[in-house]
Formats: sequence, C-alpha cells, structure tokens
Amino acid sequence: MGTPKKAFTKATIGGMESELGTAVPRTSRIAITEFSYLQETPTKNAKDIITGRNTTRGYDIDAIDYTSELATNLAANKAVGMLLHSLVGVRAAKVQVGCGIAINYTGVESSCKIVSSDSGKTLSAYVGDLGEEVLDENFGVAGVLDLTLKTLGTLVTAIEGYDGYTAKVLYGDAATTAETPIAFAASQARGRQVFVHFTSATSGVYLDVFRPNFTNTENQTFSVQMDGVGDNQLGSGAIVDSATISGDLKAKIKATWSLILTKVIGSQAASTVALTEADLDALKFSEGETFIAGKKYCYIKNVSLSIANNHSGDDGYCQGSLSKAKHVRGEFAVSGSMTITATDLAETISTETERAKNLSNAISSLQLIFSGRQLATSIKSMVLVDLPSIQYTEESKSAGDQAIDQALSFSAIDVEGYNDFLQIHMLSTDAT
Repeated sequence: MGTPKKAFTKATIGGMESELGTAVPRTSRIAITEFSYLQETPTKNAKDIITGRNTTRGYDIDAIDYTSELATNLAANKAVGMLLHSLVGVRAAKVQVGCGIAINYTGVESSCKIVSSDSGKTLSAYVGDLGEEVLDENFGVAGVLDLTLKTLGTLVTAIEGYDGYTAKVLYGDAATTAETPIAFAASQARGRQVFVHFTSATSGVYLDVFRPNFTNTENQTFSVQMDGVGDNQLGSGAIVDSATISGDLKAKIKATWSLILTKVIGSQAASTVALTEADLDALKFSEGETFIAGKKYCYIKNVSLSIANNHSGDDGYCQGSLSKAKHVRGEFAVSGSMTITATDLAETISTETERAKNLSNAISSLQLIFSGRQLATSIKSMVLVDLPSIQYTEESKSAGDQAIDQALSFSAIDVEGYNDFLQIHMLSTDAT
C-alpha cells in the first residue's frame, strides 16, 4: 500500500437510516473539495491517584465524540439532497416539473396572499391587512386566475398586465405548459417573490423542497464513509449539525457541512461509487440572482449563510457506551451576511433603504438563487434559498476598488404569516 494522500481520498453517503446508528449502504459520492475524515475525539482524564513518587499514573477515556467537517461545492445532486434533508429536517416528495415563475406584489395594500391550487389549476390573490385579506379584483377574474391552457409565456404576460403585480420566468421555455401548479396554502407576495412551480410529465427535472422540522423530534440520520485517509472509516448515526453556504464574485458557491455521528468503524472495503456529472456540477455565483425585500439586486459582491441545529454537546449519552446514543437538537437558527455595491437613497433599488432597517425593528426578506448546468430546455440545475423574514443585526460601509460597498449582517426570524421560517428548493435530474 502507498502513502495516504489527499488526492486519493473519497467520501460516500447513504441514507436515510431507518434506525439511528444502523449503517445503510453508501450509494452516492460526496464531491469533497478539501481533505476530510471522521474524527474520533476522546475525553481523557487523569486517574487522580497520588502515586507517592510525584508522578502521573495515567489517563482514562471517559467519552468519545465523533465529528467531521466536509467541504464541498454546492451542487444539485443526490448527496447534497441527503445532507440538506438531515440539516433542515423535512423533505417533501419529489415532483417532476417543467417551469416556474416568480410573482411579486407592488400594490398599495399591506399584505398579498397568493394561493396555489393544483386540483383547480388556479392561482388566487388576496389583498388587505395581514390576516384579513380578500380576493383582489385586479388579479385574474375576481381574484382567481384560471391556468387552463396557459403556457409559461402567456401566464407571465397575463400577470404582468394586472395592476400591482410583476412576474418573471424562474426557469422553463415560454411555450411550456403551465397549467398545474404545485399547491400551497398561502405565500406572502408583499416585499418578496412568490415562487410557483408547475408539474410536467416529460421534463426529467425534479423539484426537491426542504423545510424546517418544527416538531419536537430529531432529524434523520445517514451513513457516511471516508476512504484513503489511512483507514477506510464507516460512520453511522451521522447528522448535519450545521452548514455554511457562501459565494463570492467570480467564484463557485461553496458549502461546509459539520457532522456529528454516533459510531465510527474502521477497516471497511473501499467504496466503488463513482462521481457523476451532477456531482461535478458546481453552482456558480455568476449564475445567481439575489432578491432583497422582493427586489432584484444585481451588484452583489458576496453572500454567506449559516444554518444551525445547535445540537447539545452533553445530552444523548447513554450508560453502557462511551459515545452518544442519540442526538438532541437545540434551537434552529439561520444567519448570514452579504456585501453589495452601494446605491443611494434616490435609486429604486437602494442599499440605503435596507441599511436604514438596521436602526429599527423593520423586517426584510432575502431570496438567493444559484444555478449550474443545463438539465433540459431552458432549465438549469438550481438551489433556491428562501428566507421570508429577516432582521439586520449589523451594517458597515467600506471602500471597494472604486465604488463604496455596503455590508449587512442578518438573522432569520419566525414571523406569524404565510411562509416557513426557511425553505430550500432544489432542481436536479435525481428522481429518487
């Protein structure tokens, strides 16, 4: 055997485990970009024995923690889907889709609730005060838009023609049928974009939607294997404690996944799972879009997002074992920062408007779209992060090369309304 080398290491993943800690076959490659391994960290304490010789008698192992840091490019593939499922908590059933749109309300009312019906093939808009909205006479027919025989192009044109509404193509060809939307009970279109996806029987592109686990249950675990690190290690009971997604101008979107596990076993047979085209498809910052308070900001310098489950470091140990027997989630938290080329208060898209919200309790919204390779006609691989309610926690300005940069830090907040605290949408060719 040769000397272990970074270039010969591999990471594979299998999930989800039907029983925590019982390993399942590793079926997909994790396209790691940095050296990673399953770290086994013992807690050792001195024996506390007075030897009579002015010396230390030795140490005892009192616990063992298993962790790992996986650095990857963000991609829309099977492995990332498993990691997101474990991180966020709830994964909807996959749906084959052919196109999608984004709707924004620009009218005078304080709230606009969009309702999507797949059985009725309709989109409905309600406006008014939050919780007291009524059907908007300016939208469709008496507030209801019939989607029968609509194409993506005719649908966007129709919505654009209604007073107080804008619409844009999210993905898909203008001639694609946009009759049957994926249903949702309500989504706020005031101060943010509402993303509506439409089903297809032939596209070969599938939508994944990830939502937070709001119940008092633990997120699902998976199995992970690291090969070529000096030993081939199998980790089970793995869960994503936290992840950081970040992007910079002229670069790829990066993701770092912090794992905790319940067991690591060595001397495994090396995995034969190969990298696929989807695994190599790094989403690009240049192919992204950023919406702040429902408006598209083009000149973004960088963005970083941290999603954390804050698992307990002490709870979960069971007598009879040195390692954890279960995971115990803490408070789910999402925070981040972004840097934007500054625009003055007179502009329609104004960083000054957003900066001023830091000096009050004002709420904004943030939606990040990252795209990659072409999957079908006018459809690219995509990861969409939707934060309907954020508050700014810090702001600063600095001089860029020539222009002034505006930096904003934020935290997601849970607001009574019509949207999840966080949603992540992913488009890929993975049907399972």
